[in-house]
Amino acid sequence: MDAKQLRGLKPELDIFLERYLPLFGRPENHEHAQRFVHGLLGGHERRNVENIAEAVDGGVVRTLQKFVAQGMWDGDVVLHELRSHVNECLGNEDGTINVDETGFAKKGEKSVGVKRQYSGTLGRVENCQIGVFANYCSTRGHTMIDRRLYLPKEWAEDTSRREEAGVPAGVIFRTKPELALEMIQVAITEGLHFRWVGGDCVYGDNPTFTSTLRMLGKYYVLDVSSTTCVWLTKPKMQTKSRGGKPKPSTKPITVAEAAAQLPPSAFKRITVSEGSQGSILYEYAELTVWISEEGNPCEVSERLLVRRSLGQEPEVKYHRSNAPPDFPLDQLARQRSCRWTIEQDIQAGKGECGLDEYETRGWIGWHHHTALSVLALLFLVLQKTRLGEKRAADDGASSAKHSPSSARPASLGRERDRGVVQLANGKKSRRKGMPRTAAASRTRAAK
Repeated sequence: MDAKQLRGLKPELDIFLERYLPLFGRPENHEHAQRFVHGLLGGHERRNVENIAEAVDGGVVRTLQKFVAQGMWDGDVVLHELRSHVNECLGNEDGTINVDETGFAKKGEKSVGVKRQYSGTLGRVENCQIGVFANYCSTRGHTMIDRRLYLPKEWAEDTSRREEAGVPAGVIFRTKPELALEMIQVAITEGLHFRWVGGDCVYGDNPTFTSTLRMLGKYYVLDVSSTTCVWLTKPKMQTKSRGGKPKPSTKPITVAEAAAQLPPSAFKRITVSEGSQGSILYEYAELTVWISEEGNPCEVSERLLVRRSLGQEPEVKYHRSNAPPDFPLDQLARQRSCRWTIEQDIQAGKGECGLDEYETRGWIGWHHHTALSVLALLFLVLQKTRLGEKRAADDGASSAKHSPSSARPASLGRERDRGVVQLANGKKSRRKGMPRTAAASRTRAAK
């Protein structure tokens, strides 16, 4: 939104921020926080500290730089309050937490966590930082709720670089799935209402991630790579030598090989959403499988979903789910499709809230800036709801029309959420195609 549109929403923004200002400590920090969030939403060409200070009344570059890079306030405390706010306004027992990572291109070697690494956002190996984000999605809307900075192992083990960037002593190396689990466990501890978890193959291919979700009592629909190994019947375990570990008696096959055995009649055409260009359809089939985790079959079978796009050269995707067998396939397909909302939220965070426009290099600055951007995004989402704009799920539903038999039912709208981009002037964000995935590369990047 431009400056004129922001002025029109200033009373609502000031009321929104009243809830959060006490969390920034000293009274002067309240003013800095207000100015910074105003600047993030102001639609300027660049939303770094210098440009925000120049564009907002009373802004002083050095003061705002210190507020973001060194300020004595905790971004995690702000996001804790934000999740409580989200629970009040968007919360639903059948809600979903989606997890995904995004890249922030950077030059040089000083920015905390920067290295040459694969970024799905950039579509290549690039010198960048990686942030792992979580969003919340329900029938009432969706927005980002948390973030973690991925600190590569070489950074975590380099004392001098850590000290220079201000990395706290207690921070150790964590994989992307481990960071995602931290955010999910925080949400559970805080009482955020949700039943489902979504993510791509970085998370679906990770045994620790999936087993922990099962332990936490959450259902998931997660992508898996085509090379994931499964058994179509549970294999017997046998020990070939005294004292040896039991091993499966038969070899698994890949999910691609399993899908190739399906007859054409196994596929069912499913409308996963109603998009701006009409119905969005895929062909789905499913199998009951025992997924190989570290060479052994899971104790409990799961549902393998095979999704095939329409056309002469269909693209095939694979998803795993621990939803009960009596949960309908069409609802499970729509549940999976709500993962697109985190792509929308990351896009809106960068496009409307300056999520990627920070120029600070240190640990504190990254966490402060991203917390303020996520806060700005929530304001946009709530304004969209207040102004009565059409809301729907995404490339699919924001949660299934009804939960599995062990979960409480809930109703669901099926239209696609067109995002919060350019909210004030009523324009809709331009829908891009379904995100391309690079399963093998992203899986390598998770390790």
